[in-house]
Amino acid sequence: MNHRILFGSYPIPRFAGIASHNFVVWTDETGRPLYEINGGAANADGSFNYCAIRGRLTAVVTDYSKRDLIYCPEFYVRPTSRTTLLLEGNDTAIATKWRAAVDVASRIRASGLGYSFLIQNSNSVATAIAEGMGLAPPSAAVGRVRAPGSYRHLALDQAA
Repeated sequence: MNHRILFGSYPIPRFAGIASHNFVVWTDETGRPLYEINGGAANADGSFNYCAIRGRLTAVVTDYSKRDLIYCPEFYVRPTSRTTLLLEGNDTAIATKWRAAVDVASRIRASGLGYSFLIQNSNSVATAIAEGMGLAPPSAAVGRVRAPGSYRHLALDQAA
């Protein structure tokens, strides 16, 4: 098996698993996660806000070799998460795409965009990350329904 970039969806228990949190992950040839990018809201101290209703939109790159769940969430390893393949290739090809993803994540963090649970959220970030790598996010739901905000295109070029 080659390295892979996967688009994932975690059904949120608070919403009976109907609403979901989307993310993007890079796995090695054994399926072990190496990196993951999650969108959401940041707390004032920069930690990831797992229960956000509003705040500043952020994109967090998790390095699985440096586990810190306060600042770097991990959704791929949760047993209820589902994924779909976006790209498979050797580690060099995947690393090239992932650098583009990290660049988009950096632009999202610097954008000053606000987080909105229904409109501009983790799912918008996952879509922007996939598109920033030149990959098409899934057109259908990975989870039970298409996630709120997943249709939203982030205006990163216009954000201050």
